[in-house]
Amino acid sequence: MKLSLGTLGWLVAVAISTDAWAQVTYEQQGGVTYQVTRSPKSIPVTELRTEQHTTYVPQTTTQYQSYQQTYITPVTQYQWVARQRGQWNPFGRPYWTTEMQPVTTWQASQGTVQVPSTQTQWVQNNVTRQVPVVTYQTVEDVHKVAIQAAPTGALGGTQVATRPDTYGGQQMTSDIPRR
Repeated sequence: MKLSLGTLGWLVAVAISTDAWAQVTYEQQGGVTYQVTRSPKSIPVTELRTEQHTTYVPQTTTQYQSYQQTYITPVTQYQWVARQRGQWNPFGRPYWTTEMQPVTTWQASQGTVQVPSTQTQWVQNNVTRQVPVVTYQTVEDVHKVAIQAAPTGALGGTQVATRPDTYGGQQMTSDIPRR
């Protein structure tokens, strides 16, 4: 889930202004006056939702088609060739020589050529995903602070609000009494 800029601004404004909505009341309990502050608080709750998406996947197939083709290839053979030499020499007699010489001819031949033909088809693919979705729940945040003890003599002495002994452990002999 994407947050737009407006949604983000709204959430920031709610977070800043929650103290303005706070209710302050005073309660007495056991001779001690408490200041109780109640304010709304947004907490995120994440739940997984199942969503189904349709995607298209390319599926490529290649087929080969055969074609006849004519190739022209060179064929080289060596032959005896006779030549007259010295015919332009005024001081000597012309003479004949024979030598091996390459002679190239071109020969046509038939062949089969395989030409690939590729086709792409888009195939539908359904995907099921678990997508986390964050929603915000408003709960009441309560803070209770002792601000005044009972007057002396009302209950036989001054009582001060103390924290309950929930931390565990053992008291050492050199420690100050907890109560």
